[in-house]
Amino acid sequence: MQYLNVSLLEEVLKEFPDYDYYFFDEVQKIKGFESWLRTHYDIQSHKKFIISGSNISLFAPSLATILTGRNITFEIFPFSYLEIKEEKIGNFQEYLLYGGFPEVVLEKDVEKKKRLLLQYFNDILLRDIFERYSIVATQQFKALAQYILSNTGLKISPNKLAKELGINPRSAENYLSYLIDAYLIFEVPFFSYSAKTKYTAGRASKYYTLDNGLTTVLSQRVNEGHLFEALVAQKLRKDEKEQLYYWADKNEVDFIFNNKAINVVSSQKIPEREYKGLTELKEKKKHIKELILITKEKVISNDFIHIPIENFLKK
Repeated sequence: MQYLNVSLLEEVLKEFPDYDYYFFDEVQKIKGFESWLRTHYDIQSHKKFIISGSNISLFAPSLATILTGRNITFEIFPFSYLEIKEEKIGNFQEYLLYGGFPEVVLEKDVEKKKRLLLQYFNDILLRDIFERYSIVATQQFKALAQYILSNTGLKISPNKLAKELGINPRSAENYLSYLIDAYLIFEVPFFSYSAKTKYTAGRASKYYTLDNGLTTVLSQRVNEGHLFEALVAQKLRKDEKEQLYYWADKNEVDFIFNNKAINVVSSQKIPEREYKGLTELKEKKKHIKELILITKEKVISNDFIHIPIENFLKK
């Protein structure tokens, strides 16, 4: 691919010199594009460049360093449930199982949906992780990726993960960070007022996939309760600017952000532990003001805010 160099970008500017906006997709394939962008932006600041491409490549340290103060980043996610409902291109059960990747949503054949999702998974590993980080132990990495993605919401530490999969703890920690950088998963750490407690080595975090479809195709057995919880995690990850946390003592709280605490219940009957976890947290963490239960159906309660999952996802 010798022709992929900055001279191509120069040709675009020469061909369309009077334009104020230029759109470049997969620009990370052109070596030195970061410096080229900075030079032209500094010379002609009225011109704006909109670039898109691989998740990891566009968040590379080199790009951030060269374009500091000159760029605004927008994260683009798969379709939300609100978008799917507004366009009338899917229903809740399909979204729960197969997620929001556009081509997957529009494909009506279930087996083709699954093939597309597996292809996405393999392509992301190869293009965004194996090649970028020069991964030699590709099968080892793939086994870890499948384990984490098929167990969305799994609470585990890098040390325990390493022991379960028979790999080096440092490798497990690095592999998790690569999956996060590639937008395959995101981390929900334990909540504590103490930064030392929060990030203590060996402390378990929860890891969720950014799209349920990947969990479905990589799982031997689909757990709809886990997928249900993951939908809430994904919505909060996309919408909220604050870091998400979980909390656990005698009981557990699925998500904490700002002054809100959320538990997610997929069963028709709400177990008592779900209420106890929220109440226990509020007693111990005085900044918590709102106790929220996200459920399948509408429930009436004076002490807790109950939100049906579809209403929550359509906000």
